[in-house]
Amino acid sequence: MKKFLLPLLAFALSATAAAAQEEGRPQRTPKEMAARQMQGLTKQLGLSADQSAKVQPILLARDQEMMAMRAQMQAGTADRAQLRTQMQANRSKYEDQLKAILTPEQFTQMQTLEANRRQRGAEMLPEGKMKEKDGNLKIKTKTDS
Repeated sequence: MKKFLLPLLAFALSATAAAAQEEGRPQRTPKEMAARQMQGLTKQLGLSADQSAKVQPILLARDQEMMAMRAQMQAGTADRAQLRTQMQANRSKYEDQLKAILTPEQFTQMQTLEANRRQRGAEMLPEGKMKEKDGNLKIKTKTDS
């Protein structure tokens, strides 16, 4: 009887936890994420109306691609190393596009804001989960030592 109840209890608890997590934080669409980012960038960088109109589609395309890659990773249909390389290439592509629109001061300020955001994210992780390598933050995995 115990052999039957223990797996059933474990399944029930995991299903309840997953449902609670889904209810707690609804996933934003790429369009919602891009709009929110646009508001922040407009305010923090002082973008003109012309700059905002040019930046919005870039943010939307970036967020759509990132969501598609995350879905592939979660589904287990893509190689992690390949996705990481693709994400880095996309980041460079979108930075180049933004650099063409923003003033040099705005671009530098945007890079500073992103570095601060990454640093805050790293500080929120439990001790020992991050390490710095070549100026970039990396999440340690069980295979890293």
